[in-house]
Amino acid sequence: MLNITVGVKSPQGRELVAPFSLSINTKDKIAVIGEEGNGKSLFFKSLIHDSSLNDLVVDLTLSHTKTVFGYLSQDISKESLNISALDFMIEEDWDRYQYLNENLERILPHLTDADLDRPVSSFSGGERVKLQIIRLMMQRVDCYVLDEPTNDLDLPTIIWFEDWLLALDKPVLFISHDVRLISNVANRIVHFEQTHRKTRSRITVFEGDYATYVATRNSHINQHNQNVDNLANQKAKQMDRWRQLYSKVEHKLSTNTRQNPAKGRLLKKKMKAVKSMEKRFDREVIDDKIDVEDAISLRFEPNKGVHRKRVKTIDVDSLDIAGKHLGDNYFLDIYSTDKVAIIGRNGIGKSTLINRVFAEHGAIMYQDYRRNLDYDANPIDNCVRTGDREERGLITNHLGSLKFTETEMNTPMRYLSGGQKAKISLLKLVLLKPDVIVLDEPSRNLSPLSVSEIYTMLQNYQGAIVCITHDRSLIDAVFNQVLEFTEEGFKKMPVD
Repeated sequence: MLNITVGVKSPQGRELVAPFSLSINTKDKIAVIGEEGNGKSLFFKSLIHDSSLNDLVVDLTLSHTKTVFGYLSQDISKESLNISALDFMIEEDWDRYQYLNENLERILPHLTDADLDRPVSSFSGGERVKLQIIRLMMQRVDCYVLDEPTNDLDLPTIIWFEDWLLALDKPVLFISHDVRLISNVANRIVHFEQTHRKTRSRITVFEGDYATYVATRNSHINQHNQNVDNLANQKAKQMDRWRQLYSKVEHKLSTNTRQNPAKGRLLKKKMKAVKSMEKRFDREVIDDKIDVEDAISLRFEPNKGVHRKRVKTIDVDSLDIAGKHLGDNYFLDIYSTDKVAIIGRNGIGKSTLINRVFAEHGAIMYQDYRRNLDYDANPIDNCVRTGDREERGLITNHLGSLKFTETEMNTPMRYLSGGQKAKISLLKLVLLKPDVIVLDEPSRNLSPLSVSEIYTMLQNYQGAIVCITHDRSLIDAVFNQVLEFTEEGFKKMPVD
């Protein structure tokens, strides 16, 4: 068993991760959930002594100080992007070369020897995640620490990854937005929250699966808050009765004291008792309601008079990139009420096709947030188009609904979390009021608490959607067409 105690503060003393303890058993699969920017990645980085935390105050205690954590980050370092895929995975441990080949056969079977010499930067987002997973499998670790491990992975790999996690005889901590993954794998939950307008960090450790946690949490919160309301109502009624009694005694005192001194003395004693009753009521403390993070709120404006009409045609005879042939015969008529999900293995050319067909289309959310956002600008400036006061006020209101604090609204994008970048990318689409939106892995980096609201937003959107995704819950919730991207064109898949 590994025991961890950790807390993280800013240089000014603000709690970024409230101190908490966690005992980890050998085969635990622990899902770390919570809204973006709540300290989940800070917790993971504190375990590996990441240099990006050097300016923060980290209080970390491990029961086994020599514990080796196998860390998968959301982003690969610039240095690692420039080395070959082979060097990235093997890390000069050539004694394990045969093991590397076995893992490649399972996870990236289409890679050639020439591909292994390519720099990591030349691979797709999903392929990069797979390279990181293989690299982790090559390491000798005591505990896996995985930050959004299924980001960009294709469906077959996600299913394989779930099986791999469940079969591991090592503990795993993982941050994920994938509700299906969390439900299928996690036996414990750690929930990171920022309450009281993001001024207090709260960590909840739950012994049980995700569905049980959500049900237990909601039941506890509802019961507690109902009890608080009942006690508050009861106290209000007591105070009303007390005020009536006080007024009654006060009136009698003012009218009877001179006429009847004996009765006046009795009334004074009664008034003393009434006042002591007030003090007793004041001493009765009613617990505060449990303060929970509200889900984000974001909606497209409804279109007037939605009619089914063709809004776009994909017509690509042959698809190539950098001299490499990817596939042929990609044809699709898109109508105004269509919600089309495109699935397919990593690196096959899904994003390449979307970029080619929709190159001039403004309402597109790229997988690489750098293409959506100016990282040197803050969220407000990323969203403005006219720059007038009314527009900036509207944007500020939207950002508040997305749970951005005033400080975060004025912070350059590069310092915000991946989930916050995703929210701004989606907000830019909402502000455009488009008839067609194009999304490339829109739910990546969003927490389970936010992602359900995104599902609802897309369900209610009255225009057409073309979306590359491997999020099983998103596909089930939103899309009326599912197409598999193959080398021979689109293959229509059944929709549940």
